[in-house]
Formats: sequence, C-alpha cells, structure tokens
Amino acid sequence: MSIAGDSLATVGVSRRYLVWLLAFVCFVTLFEGYDLLILNLALPYLGRDFGVDAKTLGAAVGLINVGTIAAFVPVQMADRLGRRRVFLYAVLGYTVFTLMSAACSGLRDFVVCQFFARMFMVTEIGVGAIILTEEMPARLRGAAVTLMFALSLAGGIVGSSVFPHLIDAGVGWRGLYLIGGAALPVLVWCWPRLQETRRFAHQPPASDAPLLRASLRALVTLWAPAYRMRLIAGAVIWFAVTGWSASCLFFFSYFVSNERGWTPAEVGYTLTLGYSLAVIGYATAGPMLDFVGRRRTACLYFLIGACAAWVCFTAQSARVISIAYIVVLGAHALWPIAATITSEMFPTHMRGTANAVVNNLLGRTGMALAPMLVGVLSVTVGSVGQAVAYIALIPLVCLPVILLAVGENRGQELESIEA
Repeated sequence: MSIAGDSLATVGVSRRYLVWLLAFVCFVTLFEGYDLLILNLALPYLGRDFGVDAKTLGAAVGLINVGTIAAFVPVQMADRLGRRRVFLYAVLGYTVFTLMSAACSGLRDFVVCQFFARMFMVTEIGVGAIILTEEMPARLRGAAVTLMFALSLAGGIVGSSVFPHLIDAGVGWRGLYLIGGAALPVLVWCWPRLQETRRFAHQPPASDAPLLRASLRALVTLWAPAYRMRLIAGAVIWFAVTGWSASCLFFFSYFVSNERGWTPAEVGYTLTLGYSLAVIGYATAGPMLDFVGRRRTACLYFLIGACAAWVCFTAQSARVISIAYIVVLGAHALWPIAATITSEMFPTHMRGTANAVVNNLLGRTGMALAPMLVGVLSVTVGSVGQAVAYIALIPLVCLPVILLAVGENRGQELESIEA
C-alpha cells in the first residue's frame, strides 16, 4: 500500500483525525512548555528554601537536564515498540513525576523527580514531532511541527500568569508543580483514540532480535557513510539549540530577581507578556520553513537568538531586558526548526533511533552542560547575567554547519527525501 503523496486516503487517515491528532499532541506539549518555565520561576525560591547558592542551583539544573539525554532510551524504542505506545507512556510519566516534584522536601529529591519528569517530557516532544512528521501532508509538515512547539508557549503563559498569585497565597513553587497534573484526565480520555502512524505501521516487521541487540545494531548503522554526516550535523544543531535555550530559560528569573531587583509581579508580568508575544516568532517560523526553506530559516533564527540573548542578559534597563527577552522567547522557534530538519534527515525505519542520538544522546549534552557552565562562570565573572550572555553565543558556531550540511526538503514527501 503506497503512502506517497498528499492524498489522505492513500494512508487511510481522515482529515478529521489529523485535526484531532494535531490538537492532542499540541495540548500535551503545552505542559512541556509549562514545566520548563516553572523551573525558571521556582529557581530563586528553591535556592532560598533549600539553602543553596547559584553554583549549586546551576549544578542541580544541569543534573536535571541530564534527563533529556536519558530520553535517548525511550525515544529510540519508538522504532521497535511504535510511536503511539512510547508517546502515551511518556506523557503519563512526566505528569506523574511533575506531581511528585511538589512534595519534595530537599534539593536531592527534587532533582531526582525532575530528572525523570524531564526525561519523559523530552521523549513526548521528540516522538510527538516524529508522529506529526509521518502523518501530516508534506506541504504542512514544517507548520504542524512548529505549531506543536508553539503551543508550549501557552504553558509558559499559564505558568507566568498564576505564579504571582501562588506566591501571594503562600502556596509557593509547589503549587506550580501541582498544576502540572492537569494533563492526566485528558490523557485517560485520549489514550484509546490515538492510532499508530501509518508510515510506521506499514514498515516491514521488526526482526525478532532482542531489544538491546537490535538497538545496538541500529546505532552502528547510523555511523555508516550514508548517514554519518547527517548524524554529526544533527547533533551540532541540537547541541547549539539546547545549550542556548537552557542558559536563557533557566536563569532569567534568577538574573532579574537577584541582579536587577525585580519583584515576583514584575517577573510574572514580563514572562506572561513575553510568552504571549513570542507566538509571533513561531507563527513566522512555520510558514518560513515550508515556503522560504529550512536553511535560511534556521540561520536567521540562530543569529537573532544569539544577539537578543546577549542584549537581554547584559542590559540594565528593565525595558530593554523585557524587549530582548521577548525576542529570545520568539527565537525559541529554533526547537521546531531543529526538530523538522532532523526528523527529515533519516528514513522511517531509523527515524526514532536517529533522533534519539542526535537530539538526546549527543545534542542534549548542551542542555546539561550549559547550566553548569553558567554556575561556574558566574563565579569567575561575578554575574549570572554575564555568564549567560557568553554561553548564549553558542548558536553562532552552528551557522556554517547549517549552510553546508542541511538539505533543502521543503514540500518533499518523506519517501522522496529518503530516496
């Protein structure tokens, strides 16, 4: 049964189901954005409640983000167990561990819970991007993946909106993590309705080799000459995205609260406004991917993101900081840009494993290392803001890789790209 072309009938998927699929994947991704933001918001209060300094908090955030590397294991299983099963259990996992984070009595317990929450969260968004890549029509593939990531901004808006009220009510950062359990009833209702992707379902049956042996064989295949340069390019792109994002996201609240004297209300207002206006960056990136092209869009967003982060974390003026951070949040459309590029790089039978390697195993080391480097560098330069500004220039290194190693796949069916 052919699955080439944009005709939905050829793959047995109705337009109604595709709309529902996009809505469901986007909704659960909303909580991914929420969970990322609330760590940013909670960081100053975690430091006070647990009695730790910026260096210790930087190490803690780095350890939590190692969970994004550990997501390599479940993401690559999507090539063996199926996209549907891995996706649903990932949503369940990060919801449960987010709720558990609210009950932690010490920094160590919090790091453990958030490690697993981050692992499952990244699994969900990684496999979600693969699901949309394999199910959506080629002419809308970039826009669909971008919309999924854009909905994570809504989670940021929710978190920043309720944050000042929770602080005033005395609930504090724990209340932020309790709200994260709201995905559970929706997950229960949608669980039986989600179908396996047609492209995965029509793959030849997997070998009956044990899971570990099959996984190792797939990893070896990725280093074959046909895929080696794609693997390196994808890893460099994801390392730049995650390192830049982690330094900008996790330390903004700490920076403006402790080094610029902002109140919780000012932080909450700026983040609410920022996440609301950042939708413009995502709304622009989707059409650009599908009509202007992958390479030009990626280069433009990498350049804007690096420059805006430098201005934000070195400025003194509250207005300049706010405007620059809004641009930084809009430039986080680099996430769906990277996801679109790397999902298209590899054929269906190894798409899960390849994305697990370039995104989680290799690329996410940037997300783990950047907060640690911020913590260490802040001691040397005497400022968390200055440390973030230096680390946020990482994307500039990625520009030559995009220009030389990324193919222009806009409008092409996955089967044409694979061929």
